[in-house]
Parts: sequence; C-alpha cells; structure tokens
Amino acid sequence: MARHIYVHNPFCARKCPYCDFYSVTKTSLCEDFYKAAIRETGLLGSVINGISDSGVSFGIDDKDTVYFGGGTPSLPDSRFVCSLLDEIRRTFNIGDDAEITIEVNPSSVSEEKLNDYVKAGFNRISIGIQSLDDSVLKTLGRLHDSRTAVEAVRKIQKAGFTNISADLITGVPGETLEGTKNDIDTFYGLGIKHISTYSLMIEEGTVFYDRYSNNIEDLVPPESERMMYHGVRDHLEDLGYEAYEISNSAFPGYRSIHNSSYWNSCGYLAVGAGAHGYTGNMRYGHKDDVDAYIKEMTTLSLKDYEDFLEGRKSDLDSLYVEEILTREDRMKEVPFLRLRTTEGILLDEFYRQFGVEFEDVFAQAINSNINKGFLERKERTLRLTRSGLDFANIVIEDFL
Repeated sequence: MARHIYVHNPFCARKCPYCDFYSVTKTSLCEDFYKAAIRETGLLGSVINGISDSGVSFGIDDKDTVYFGGGTPSLPDSRFVCSLLDEIRRTFNIGDDAEITIEVNPSSVSEEKLNDYVKAGFNRISIGIQSLDDSVLKTLGRLHDSRTAVEAVRKIQKAGFTNISADLITGVPGETLEGTKNDIDTFYGLGIKHISTYSLMIEEGTVFYDRYSNNIEDLVPPESERMMYHGVRDHLEDLGYEAYEISNSAFPGYRSIHNSSYWNSCGYLAVGAGAHGYTGNMRYGHKDDVDAYIKEMTTLSLKDYEDFLEGRKSDLDSLYVEEILTREDRMKEVPFLRLRTTEGILLDEFYRQFGVEFEDVFAQAINSNINKGFLERKERTLRLTRSGLDFANIVIEDFL
C-alpha cells in the first residue's frame, strides 16, 4: 500500500490576513525545527511498520506521496528542506515514481532553491499566487505582485518542473469573474497543469475576521460568490481542466495524488508542528507550538513516541490524539470526504470495505437530498449535483 507523508513547515515571512493555518514569523528557529523534524522522521520510521494502515481506503493509485505544506516551505534555507526530504525518502524507502510536492510563494522562491529542490527529488510545485490582480493581492496582504508571480512560474519551469499547480482565491472584495477568468487564461498560457480555486472564507482568529465580521456589506454577496464559483469551474472545463474535487481542477494525469489520498480515506503520516496524521483508527495532531515541538522531538524517547502512535499514550507536549474512530465513524467519514469529489461515493467500494450497502446505512439522508435535487445517482455512485455543490456542507452534515 502506498505511503503518504505530510510535512508542515510553520514559518512565514508575514501572516496573511485571511489565513488560519498555523504559522510563525520567528525564522531564527528554522534550523532547530528541521533538525527536530529529521529526528521525528527517524522515530516515526522506527515504529510505523508495526502499525496497521487506516481501516478504510478508497484510493486506487499505489504511488507514494510526500507533501511539504505550510506556512511557506520555500522560505527556509533549501538545505534544511532538502535534508528533511532526504531523510524521509531514506527512512520510508519512498518509490522513485512518488509524487513529491513543495508549496512555494512567489516572493520567496529563487532559482537556487528550485535547483536544490529538483536535486533532492521534488517533482511537483504548488505555487500560492491567489490572484494576478495587484489590487486584489494588496487586499489579501500578499508579498508579491502579478509580475513577480509570472516570473516565479517561469523560474519553476526553467528549473525543470512540469507538474505545477497554482492557487487562486475567489470572492475577494474588489474581484470580478472576468478578472479571475483572465488569471486562469494566463495560467493556461503559462502551461500550468493544475489549478486550485478556493472561495474566500472568513475564519475566526484572522485579521479578516476582525475586519469583516461586523462589515459583511464589504464582502462579495453570497449569490455573486456562487456565480463566480460556477463561472470559474465552467471556464476551467472549457480550457480542458477536469474538475475532480470541489476546489481542484487539472489536466488529465495531473491530479494531486497526495490530496486525493485524504478524500480517499487513506492513512497518512505527519511531521512537524501543526501537522495532522491518520494511522490505524487514530487521527492525531501536532500542537501549534513550534517551541514545544523542537524541545520535545529533540529529547523524546522511542518508547514514548511508540506508545503515542499505538494508542497507549494520549498526550505529549507537542502531540495529541484528535479522535479514535469507530467503525461507524469510518463509515460517516466516507460521505464527509468523498462528496467533495466529482466521482462521489463509490457504492461498490463502500460495500467492499464495510460489508453493508451505503444506501442501507444512510437511506434517509440519501433520499432527502435526492428529493431536494442536491444528490444524484449515476450507475454505482452517489454525487453532488451542480446545485448541490452550493449546499455541500449542509448535505454532508445530513450524513454525520
């Protein structure tokens, strides 16, 4: 079975006002953090072969994946990042055909770093552009402008990367559908194979929450945001990008295997402060505390790490158990995750995993949402309709 590993780099040059992912600007900790992450990788490799994989897996691709997310993984010195990848590849015998991704920002990526990434084995780049409209970028608090973003893509291609994903945020105040379509046309012209389009979310604890929670009239109206969402998806499909998940579209052969492993309920390992993992029947997390992570991973015994991952210890200074999943929990996670995908719920696969029919377990939720026009049957699948995409969270809640 393929192995999936997520690494969370917690460092950013500056916190974006809309972002609620864990990050810090104390880059003086980078070297100590990556040393701690290398040690955690060693501990993880020493115990993981004795732990069963997740009891559910809808994945059909057997490629290993490694994903460096953040934060801004392109901010630290590339030698730290590449040394950690070397340790991961060695420890887990990651296959030569693995998908190995690093997220980068236009403001912090350089030709030297990109060349180092290629030598270390990274073969996929996810670049956080978010917009090519300089006024929108200013609203989002990004450190780059549109010209820098385009130049960064060209540097990435010059280094030898062909599997490139670009992020866009839609529904930003001042943004228009036509402007976003123009951004997508530019990405298409640059040869970008995968595009992630995320609707702006106002998350508690962010600068945007303080700015807009009492000024919602300054935000794009929900009906306009939904029109933009569908207009963007239609435009991507017209250009040949296949929508395979609520927020992701790609040319054939360029879907994110790593992100698909999440939606397919596969197990995945986690390294780094703020990272989350899923192994056996346990979902676990690293606390949002880079200082605690460095301190603990520098001294943590193999026995304590093993006890935690095997469920005999529920809490450490930098690690905690999020939940222990029952069989019923794992069944409920299938619609929670698979309804995000355009394929939807694979009924035969559900039966193979659990020995019961999905339609018997969730009959009420299925019938209710089919009657509302939010779900549709297609052969042996159940998936969201076009109108159901606008009510995805409500539909999913009916199954929980």
